[in-house]
Amino acid sequence: MRTDDIVYDFWWASFERNYSAPLFRIAAEAGGARRLYEMDKKALLSIKGISEGYAEEILKYRRLSDPFEEYERCNKLGIRFIPYYSREYPERLRKTPYHPFAIFVKGQVPDDDRKSVALIGARSCSEYGKKVAEGFGRELALAGVSVVSGMAYGIDGISQYSCLRAGGDSYGILGCGVNICYPEANRRLYELLEEKGGLISEYGLDTKPKACLFPARNRIISALCDLVVVIEAKERSGTSITVDMALEQGKDVAIVPGRIYDPLSTGCLSLWKQGAFPVCGVEDILAILSQTAPVREGGRSEKEKAGARNYETSEGKRKKEEGEGARKREEKKREEKSRERDTLIHKLSSKEQRMLNALDTNPRGIEGLCDETGLSLLEAMDALMELKVKKLAKELGKDSFVRVL
Repeated sequence: MRTDDIVYDFWWASFERNYSAPLFRIAAEAGGARRLYEMDKKALLSIKGISEGYAEEILKYRRLSDPFEEYERCNKLGIRFIPYYSREYPERLRKTPYHPFAIFVKGQVPDDDRKSVALIGARSCSEYGKKVAEGFGRELALAGVSVVSGMAYGIDGISQYSCLRAGGDSYGILGCGVNICYPEANRRLYELLEEKGGLISEYGLDTKPKACLFPARNRIISALCDLVVVIEAKERSGTSITVDMALEQGKDVAIVPGRIYDPLSTGCLSLWKQGAFPVCGVEDILAILSQTAPVREGGRSEKEKAGARNYETSEGKRKKEEGEGARKREEKKREEKSRERDTLIHKLSSKEQRMLNALDTNPRGIEGLCDETGLSLLEAMDALMELKVKKLAKELGKDSFVRVL
């Protein structure tokens, strides 16, 4: 391979498309991305799968884009271009059928020798789902497990942010160019992922987010983890695409059980009936992970094995002790917080206690709360106000109240 061949691979991987094009096959039939770049229209049309319209798109792209200038811009932006043949390309991903021709990375890529979990679920999650996502993200970080997700609203972003805040590492897989933050509301998370984990995309710089690009991105999420955990999901949602990809890749899938009448639990309960593992805490997740095989079992050199043994007996031991210490401190803080909460609840007035008992993690309206508690409208509003001040209740919107766990 010539030293500048990577620039032409960069050019081909950056070709913006509205579908997952067979980049591998087309480049292979052309004799490489450099040859593809040099072809005229007639030569392009001789390649199976390239129609006249597709050939015109490639020629137009070549006229408008200078590979060397764009490659230099990529480097200046601090973005690494990692083609499939690079040693930096994650082994988890390389083993996956239909893996990307290349990936664009800000920050780091997940360590193949470290356990990794994908925490995914509904964008419009409930307070319960939010609580679970925060807890799982934090506790997995303390256990030394990486968290992979899509940096989306709801469960994805909440779990990743919680993991990073606890000192863990997390990786956001994007359905757009890695230099674009989407959704913009997650800008702070985007910055933290670059700093403490990584942002990864198979799409070239400046590729705008489109609905048609996200399903393909989901296969990367499942490929880069050892276990997919669905925290909340409706029966039919984008989460099911990630689950299907994971099953095709031979990955384990787990769910958080929910209530049978909750629309955000129907997807989880359906997966449970199909054989997914039910998990009720991070201990269950760690138990499943302990049964998964190493990514590179049997594929290490003696030098790598020796390095791994040394890590496990020195650095690994130190990190394990630090993680156990942080976990104990976290448990102590939770116990103290729980005692304070119990004391606060014990001191509630009878009206406030009735209102708290009527509240749930699913939003409830004031009329239903009045009917259940027997309080007048004014009494109910006063009780809700007191519970909100004491951080035992929360108002999500107009006439929408939930209990804070």
